[in-house]
Amino acid sequence: MDIPTHPRQHAFQAGKFTESALHHLVGRIEKALDGGEYALGIFFGIQGAFDNTPITSIKKALHERQVISAIRNWIGSMIEQRTVCVNIGPTMIHIATQRGLPQGGGLSLTLWSMVADSLLILLNRQGVVAQGFADDDGVVIIIGKVLSTLCEIMQRILCSVESWCSDRDLSVNPSKTEMILFTRKYKPEKLSPITFYIQHSSEISRSDP
Repeated sequence: MDIPTHPRQHAFQAGKFTESALHHLVGRIEKALDGGEYALGIFFGIQGAFDNTPITSIKKALHERQVISAIRNWIGSMIEQRTVCVNIGPTMIHIATQRGLPQGGGLSLTLWSMVADSLLILLNRQGVVAQGFADDDGVVIIIGKVLSTLCEIMQRILCSVESWCSDRDLSVNPSKTEMILFTRKYKPEKLSPITFYIQHSSEISRSDP
């Protein structure tokens, strides 16, 4: 199944990898700094993407990408009719799976990329730089000269990420979430409060000038 992915998705793509994503990201940031602008970024990862993705979210991604119904039904049957078997002494327990993609499955990477693509499409349509760069990891960079405005935009973007996760019954991994302000200004403007789930922006790293 050959389904084009978002051009800013660097995971699981021929000729693209983490290094290409970082090269693109660093180029954007350096251009902003050379122009005397700020670059406010948030790096995040989806919590246990391959293990936690609901089957309903996978079906939704297939529908959004207008995959023909025969293939959608076949994929749906394949992932819905899986059973996990566990032996506990003489007892064997059978559990029908409700979430996740088969580890090592030939379609697993493509299916997750389709789910993640919908987030990249949502964010890039809002005029910010968003890209995926490794498995379930992503980054959003907002560039401009007025930091207070960037904070307002970032708050709106993070609310969009929360809504997307809620709609697909997913969540962001707190341990993989980091917000960084890149600037060459010795005394940058004060950052406005920004919230992302239960995390706050009071501890934001600043890049070296």
